[in-house]
Amino acid sequence: MSDAYITDITTENFSEILGHSSTLPVLMHFWEPLNETSQQVNALLEKLAEEFAGQFILAKIHAGQHPELASRSGVSDVPYYKLVFKGEIIAEQAGMQTESEYRALLEPHLVKDPSEQLREQAQLAFANGQIDEAIKLIGEAAKTNPNNFKVHLDLVQMYLLTGHLDKAKNLFEKLPEEAHQSSEGKRLKGILIFSEIADTSADIESIQRTLKQDPNQPDALYGLAAYLALHNHPEKAMQTLLKLFQIDRTYQEGAPQKALIGLFNMLSDSYPQLVSAGRRQMQSLLY
Repeated sequence: MSDAYITDITTENFSEILGHSSTLPVLMHFWEPLNETSQQVNALLEKLAEEFAGQFILAKIHAGQHPELASRSGVSDVPYYKLVFKGEIIAEQAGMQTESEYRALLEPHLVKDPSEQLREQAQLAFANGQIDEAIKLIGEAAKTNPNNFKVHLDLVQMYLLTGHLDKAKNLFEKLPEEAHQSSEGKRLKGILIFSEIADTSADIESIQRTLKQDPNQPDALYGLAAYLALHNHPEKAMQTLLKLFQIDRTYQEGAPQKALIGLFNMLSDSYPQLVSAGRRQMQSLLY
């Protein structure tokens, strides 16, 4: 992604930074290092600045070092934010807000990266069955901003949905670690793992017949877990893998444990409680 716009405001650069509000939202955060809450807000806002890189300016003001700026701005306590856009104060408030509240504050005023607009067009074209047009738009988005890994993750998704597993895998492996560790990256990595398992397993009807005769058959359990993971049954997929792990943890050189870890990573952001419970179950089976 492009560099985040994070800066420290001083008396010398105050007017210059606020001048940028003519083109970008400027979120001024008044803080002090000895104030734990304002430190937490700093970390939260820096995270958002990284995520929305280049779409707004996070301007941090150390109120203790620059009391004249705090006084001039009518700030008597920290943490305190002021959102300035086009020279106007859009919003201001004391105290710590939630991440969703900060997002709701910022998103209506963000200046979108052109590659993000092309991504939206590509997703719409793909949803309407215009595959070639979607691929073309994704290519344009990649040229517009080669560092926007979300564009490449979109293409991985499109490859998967159109049955091009090898292309999806090859592209995903070339992406940076930042892409792999993003929420969408972890989700897609899990889909790749279980798509490969499903690709070498029997069809679901055969798996069900096998398990009816032998509920503990490892190949069938492994294939069933992949099918369940890919068809949005995360808890059943996890329980199936835990059952296989209990029956034979050495199956295919430790494949049950590897698949469980892949599933945990895939679900960590969307199902944190389920993942915590699954990890505890796996640990209890290990010892």
